[in-house]
Amino acid sequence: MGEVGDRAMSPKASLLVNGPGELWGWARPLCRVMSLRGWTVSIHLLPCPFASGLESEAAARIPGVSSVKGPEGPIKTLISLMAHKADLVVQLGGDLAFGRAMAAFQSVPLACYSYGDKKGLSRCHMVATAFDSMASSMKGLVSVTGDLVSDGLDMDTHRSPWSDYPGDRLVFFPGSRPSIREAAREYLVETVSILRSMREFQFVSLLSPFSLEEEVKRWEERGLNPFTGGTGAVLEGADLAVTQPGTNTLELMHRAVPALVAVPFSFIRKIPLGGLKGMVLSLPGGAALKEKVLRKKAANRRGYLAWPNRISGRELFPEMVGDISPQDLAKGIDRLLRDRDRLEEVRGALRAMAPGGSPASIFCDGLERLIIK
Repeated sequence: MGEVGDRAMSPKASLLVNGPGELWGWARPLCRVMSLRGWTVSIHLLPCPFASGLESEAAARIPGVSSVKGPEGPIKTLISLMAHKADLVVQLGGDLAFGRAMAAFQSVPLACYSYGDKKGLSRCHMVATAFDSMASSMKGLVSVTGDLVSDGLDMDTHRSPWSDYPGDRLVFFPGSRPSIREAAREYLVETVSILRSMREFQFVSLLSPFSLEEEVKRWEERGLNPFTGGTGAVLEGADLAVTQPGTNTLELMHRAVPALVAVPFSFIRKIPLGGLKGMVLSLPGGAALKEKVLRKKAANRRGYLAWPNRISGRELFPEMVGDISPQDLAKGIDRLLRDRDRLEEVRGALRAMAPGGSPASIFCDGLERLIIK
């Protein structure tokens, strides 16, 4: 167990968590490591426009969590944070104003874990990120501790969904937001039907662990084989993933699973936006305006969308962006599965990129040094 100086035997940490992805991918493995080292860990769920409503219940089931607060509105959240005593504040996503206010009020250190630059990082006592390429885009002193989601994958111990059915094993990632998954469902029904005419395969549609039972049932009724048992369980033995950009592309990197990244423009109107921009674009006519803005942004984009491509500086995961039909996607999947040499090359590159060790433990080492007197 890490030494924490002359602090109490059980130092208290408050983890401020924004969305469901940060809760499951970052807070979950960090809570486990901190509790094993003798920390008392509390989770405070910050206001999040993309929350499913199940985060509080899920957070309470995370190993090592002593209490869960929120989510509530901004004012009630601030009041709650001021009233909760802690030796350290750790912000995992969301507006740093919350963490800065809590840490300043209680005169304790503030640490932040982030994948990129954000307002207020210079006011933190420790800033950590996953990769050197991420640190280079962030201002100030940044510790590269590794990617917390890699530890989270090891906690996905659900039974594998794969069977002895012949053919390749294909994983669909239909998105982290319910609105996007809703748009993706019928699109994938058609894609699967077309792909079945081309080859033998089995597949799993990986839904968020925060998906409601009603949603899972709708996917079952459409024959899309939904799975909510965790990314780590489904990636073991997978041959290829079809995904959208996001943290899940890092999970694929850590498990060395090749992927095809697809952003069909037919989904654009379904992409939720937060903050004032999201409020404006939710007004009548906003959906069409959002589509126009995002199409222009996509047309003028520079660089890659998927994290492994951005980190490596090359297109390990092919990226399909535009007016992609289900037939286009099915052909792209089939083409990749036929290129065995390419798939093996990508797996090797991904294995070389994924660092060893436990990022949650390395991050926790840094947190313990913050509270040593």
